[in-house]
Amino acid sequence: MPLLLQKLNLTQFRGYETLRLDLAGARMAVFTGANGAGKTNILEAVSLLIPGKGLRGADLLEMKNRNAGAEDLWAVSAEVETAGGHSVRLGTGLDRNYKRRVVRIQGKEAKAQNELSSFMSCVWLTPQMDRLFLEGASSRRKFFDRLVYAFEPGHVTRLNHYDTNLRERLKLLTEHRHSDPRWLDALETQLAADAVCIAASRLNLLSRLAHYVAQLGEGRTLFPLPYISLSGWTESEIQRQPALAVEEALKERFKQSRGLDAHSGKSHEGVQRSDFLVRYAAKDMPADQCSTGEQKGLLLAIVLAHALMMRGEKGFVPVLLLDEVAAHLDDARRDELFTILSSLDGQVFLTGTDPAIFSQLKNSARFYHVEGATVTAKPMLESVAK
Repeated sequence: MPLLLQKLNLTQFRGYETLRLDLAGARMAVFTGANGAGKTNILEAVSLLIPGKGLRGADLLEMKNRNAGAEDLWAVSAEVETAGGHSVRLGTGLDRNYKRRVVRIQGKEAKAQNELSSFMSCVWLTPQMDRLFLEGASSRRKFFDRLVYAFEPGHVTRLNHYDTNLRERLKLLTEHRHSDPRWLDALETQLAADAVCIAASRLNLLSRLAHYVAQLGEGRTLFPLPYISLSGWTESEIQRQPALAVEEALKERFKQSRGLDAHSGKSHEGVQRSDFLVRYAAKDMPADQCSTGEQKGLLLAIVLAHALMMRGEKGFVPVLLLDEVAAHLDDARRDELFTILSSLDGQVFLTGTDPAIFSQLKNSARFYHVEGATVTAKPMLESVAK
């Protein structure tokens, strides 16, 4: 069964004082309106229904409505029909101490954000990600890790555990120079074990994704097909020697780098330094050397191949949040994109300023007009005609 967001409620979130949105089981939801009207805020709200900081990576207080009172807190809630066919209520928002994000499942507070992964999954593309191949490795790695934990929810738990221990190790090295070395040994042992698991999950997704990129190509796609690889010591080593041997070697590398890390204030070993590399396969060209249009096409191809993989191996597609992805495509690529999205049997949120570019979806999508943080459902034909 498809994973579907049925209803979405926002309270004091971004530009919305309140929003009650009934999606009525729509597979395709199209939000159109002028820039700044509040379209992306809706997608961001949905992205907060999975672990993490959402599609903008914003701080908690940034998401509060500017006109809200001092005691008002922002909140996002939704009714979700899971891939297993169960209806579940998910909610998240700012806690009363303004320090953390609270998560509620069926009205009860969850112990951790990670519990959301059992019910909700989503993947997104935004205009800010058009520079993904030109920026530092961190943004690319985070993008790839989101694809991994959409496929393997436990990945996010390991990442969080790893990051916590990495920060603790660095704090010991920089603030407590004479701390008990056995404490560092224990941290580095756990870091090495988590790092090997993280690298193995990344490589597992990489190998599976390659098959579905090829499947996308069998349809003679107009999108540039990517060749994807990972760059990192741990990822390289577990392909050539047993995992336990890699753990021991990485643990020793952590130990040998203590002095350097203490002096520089950053960690020089570990999977937090790995990179996600993409080449335009037909041209054998690194993505960062491709045109802007080609880079966008490569990103779309990766997301589409991932959706095909999720459908083929998990039986459902993550909710896709595609912000302004169609505006700069030519007619042929736009038509192909909509055809593929319509065939996925998943739920897709699309935004744009011009309803006319979504004309191919006039008989299948549910259209909404967004203006002044007000969302109005529009008849499909009427929306496209305007």
